[in-house]
This record gives sequence, C-alpha cells and structure tokens, in this order.
Amino acid sequence: MRKLFFISTLVMLTFGLVACGENAEDVYTKAMEAADKMESAEVSMKLNQEIAMAEEGKIVIASDMEGSMIIDPIAMHQKGTMSMTMGGEEMPMEMDTEIYFVDNEMYIFESMTEQWIKADSSLLPIDTLTSNQPDVSEQLKMMEEYVEDFEFEEKDNEFVYKLTADGEGFKKLTEEMLDEYLPKELTAEMGDLTQLLEEMEIKTLYIEMYIDNKTYDLKKYNLDMDMSMKVEGETISIVQNMKSEYTNINAIDKIEVPQEVLDSAVDETGF
Repeated sequence: MRKLFFISTLVMLTFGLVACGENAEDVYTKAMEAADKMESAEVSMKLNQEIAMAEEGKIVIASDMEGSMIIDPIAMHQKGTMSMTMGGEEMPMEMDTEIYFVDNEMYIFESMTEQWIKADSSLLPIDTLTSNQPDVSEQLKMMEEYVEDFEFEEKDNEFVYKLTADGEGFKKLTEEMLDEYLPKELTAEMGDLTQLLEEMEIKTLYIEMYIDNKTYDLKKYNLDMDMSMKVEGETISIVQNMKSEYTNINAIDKIEVPQEVLDSAVDETGF
C-alpha cells in the first residue's frame, strides 16, 4: 500500500512539473499563434497622456473606452469618454464618444448636439479609427525579440510577463511602438522617425502582459512610458499610461448598428 501511494504521488508530481514546465519563449510562441487566430474580441482601454512643453504648459489627455471589434472584414463599436485639460487651470473639456463602423459605413455620436451622424469614412482613416484597439498580433510580434528581457511567472490562471527598462537598447522597440500606435498622418508630419528618436530619451518603460494559461490568448496589456524629445529646439516631455483588457475572444459573430441610430442619423456623407 505504501509503495502504491509512493508511485501515485510520484506520478502526480511528475505531471505537475510537466504542466508548469513551459518557459517564457514557448509560451510566447503559443501566444503569437493564438493572436494570429484572433477573429474578434471585446476591448476596454484606459489611456492617460501628459504632454509638457515649456511655452504651452501641460496638456492632459485622458480616454476611457470600451467596445467590440471583428478583424476581417473590419467592423467595430466603440464607446467611452475623452477629456483634455490645458494649462492645469482651465476647466477640462470632456465629451462622450461613440462610433459604429460596419460595412464601410461610419456612424458617430456628436455629444455636443446629442445627434448621430452618418459620416464619410474616408475622412477618418481606419488606422486612426482603430488606434484605441491595437492589433494584438502586432503587439506581440514587436516584443518577440525582447522576451528574454521580461520577468516571467505563472500565477493563478495566467502567465505574466513584466519588463522594466530605460530606453537604452529599446529604441528599436520604441520606434515600432510609435509607428503602431500613432496615426500615420501624424508620423508623416513628424518627419523621419529615426531622426526624431535620436533626439528622444526614454526615461522609463514598463510593460505588463497577461496570457491565459489554457488558450494562450492575450488577456491584458499595460504600458507606462516616460519620455522626452526635442522638436525644433524645444524639449517636450510625454508621460503615457495605458491599461487594456481583451475578453470574449472569438465569441463575437456580428456587430450591428442599432435601428434607432440608423433612423435618427443625419447623413453628412455628401458634404
């Protein structure tokens, strides 16, 4: 009996070690494979940016968004609040925002007039529209070569990656992140991004990623960054905090514009 108990205990321990034996690289590879298969998801994101300039003072931009998205063909619903404070003394400007993009048609809620508008989607490029819902596959691919730099652990039902670093050695990653998250029109106005990075100092960079330990889907992606850059001789400081969460992955079959939105929307596509 004691021998049988010993053998059964050894078997359980062995299977336990196998289950917990995945390393950071193996898990990350499976996470990228899962991301490539992502077809839809619900996404929530909180973003806070503080931009400080010597002459203009500080600008604080905050957004709290949630919504759902289908990858191909692209369809989305996004709802939340955005606010901006300038100079620290003025009353903040805050507005509710809601957008539907379905079958290449865009409907935007104008909070000032409380009116739905059917807008010309060509005026707001899709990469700008989806900037609050980044491509999970691209997020993971950007950091693939830095996996060894992350702290890695398994706890509860998820794998956790954490990176704390300064900008040295991570400028390539920073360039890719800026290229991914900033609208193409803005990066075009900024000129040569490589040249801009030479005038950029990444003071701190902190990234967290939470991966489901069964499906290997990315569940949470958090980013904190403190940086400064020189533009036309002026130093601009930027502090950015972002928290995002992905749920109901591959469980959304269709996104529809509500009938009351269709009925009440003012058509401005011809203007």
